Amino acid sequence: MTHPTPISPQTAIRSAQPNRLATIGRRIVTTAIAAVMAVALAACGGANASIATGQPTVPSETGAKTSTGTPVKDLKIASASAVSTLSVNQEAGSANYQLAALYQEGLTGVDATGKVIPALAEKWSSTDNKTWVFDLRQGVKLHDGSTLTTDDVIDSINTARDATLSPGLSVYWPDYVDKVEKTGDAQITITLKTPQSEFPTQVSNVAGLFVTSKAFRESAGSDYGSASKLIVGTGPYKVTEFDPSSHVSLEKFKDYWGTNDGPDTVRVDFITEDSTRLLAFQNGTVDASFNVPVTSVAQWSQNGSNVTAYSDRSYYGLTFDQGVKPFDDIHVRKAISYALDKEGIVKGVLKGYGEVATGIDSPEQLAGWTNNSKDEAAKKVADLGALSYSIDQAKSEIAQSSQPSGFSTTLTYPTGYPAVGQASLALADSLKQIGVTLDVKEIPLEQWLSEVGNGKQGVAWMIYNPTTPQPNEVTSWLLAAGGAGANPANWTDADVAAQTDKIGTLTDPSEKLQIVLDTTKTALEQDIYSPVYWGKAAVATKKGLGLKGVDTFWLGTNWAADFVEQQ
Repeated sequence: MTHPTPISPQTAIRSAQPNRLATIGRRIVTTAIAAVMAVALAACGGANASIATGQPTVPSETGAKTSTGTPVKDLKIASASAVSTLSVNQEAGSANYQLAALYQEGLTGVDATGKVIPALAEKWSSTDNKTWVFDLRQGVKLHDGSTLTTDDVIDSINTARDATLSPGLSVYWPDYVDKVEKTGDAQITITLKTPQSEFPTQVSNVAGLFVTSKAFRESAGSDYGSASKLIVGTGPYKVTEFDPSSHVSLEKFKDYWGTNDGPDTVRVDFITEDSTRLLAFQNGTVDASFNVPVTSVAQWSQNGSNVTAYSDRSYYGLTFDQGVKPFDDIHVRKAISYALDKEGIVKGVLKGYGEVATGIDSPEQLAGWTNNSKDEAAKKVADLGALSYSIDQAKSEIAQSSQPSGFSTTLTYPTGYPAVGQASLALADSLKQIGVTLDVKEIPLEQWLSEVGNGKQGVAWMIYNPTTPQPNEVTSWLLAAGGAGANPANWTDADVAAQTDKIGTLTDPSEKLQIVLDTTKTALEQDIYSPVYWGKAAVATKKGLGLKGVDTFWLGTNWAADFVEQQ
């Protein structure tokens, strides 16, 4: 659901903690809105492509560099997602993460391909994957002019883990963290309860850590990240103005420890309505826009403008709750899955800009365990047993079920996800052929999020947009098969749950991948989940404005620096 991440423009689930579902929901929804409305490209060899005439062009394996040119002086960009606070600690939606990538950092970061790189920690090491030592970068300036200290970093970590101080972020901190200690003037040591080979990802600003000044956090109190107190970080940009109902403005931070060849100023306008956002783009109020809807790519591509799409690794699929009759019957579940025309949805609803999902974690996400080869990951997930469209098979399954004459049920989808709504209606038409009546209802996003995994819906949408490079980010939640509340299907399978829990303790990527493949196959065999498609996100740029280096983890980096004036 949106790093629920059911899908929020805010999404990513990292650990099975009690309050995880609510937070995941916010992220899922926020991310979902952005992703569901975004252009999805047909499967091709790389991570992104440009669309000018509505047809995808095959990108390079490493991600497109659509333009070269000189840095933009001032950038004005529109976003379909508004944020109520600048603090990810308070509101962990994908939109919050995207903004914070410009002004806050963690001990580590990621590049556009998802590789974990140094940030506020120059280096890190562990001999047992249990005790992690981080050597901090010295002389780093914060936006308030103070120098970052080891105590600031430790305070930021402890704050992030505190459910009271960080209701939006603490849910993403795993309970295997034991203690955080200062072990030198510029060194901290984090001790875990169990070995975790990929722990450095957890302390990045695409995961669970956003470093600030301890003094500023304490003085700001509950106003931290608000319009009155703004926020203090160490990132390449400093926030100068914030209005939750309108926009956020930033300026290049002159004392930034790293390199920033991006715009001098950046303004992000929150324009949630599609037509209003398009008008702002067309009349020049903004230079670029996130969240280009799939249904209107041609309108966004007029007068020399361009739309660039890239994989956001989002997952869209149906979830079945066995605790709700008649979905306790596998024949009922299979009948619906066989009636789901996934290819038709990709071609008809997404206009060909999408990829039929053969599993849960996308190839781009799993590539972290296949030497960053999306093609190799795609081969691994090609035959996991996901059911293909067949009305004859659907009729056969319903005839064998407890409901041979059919039945009626309801499927909801969140406002702001028109593609999901159209896909739901397409499924309803197919189900009529086997005597099943599907009542499709659009409901407010917050309501939809609150109902994810509530044990009352036999069939429901799962929309999840991962934000971290953790290859099994999505399945770490969906396959946490510990029963009610542990996963959105309230699914129980002791062996799958044990295998999913085991992944974090392993060091061999191929072994981790095999567990994900095996447990995903089990979930599909039991028809707990019915994958539909993997999506893409799209960005529109005005004539004369280009993008460089866009790739799947782009919005977790200094994305403003990738907008350039074309030469």
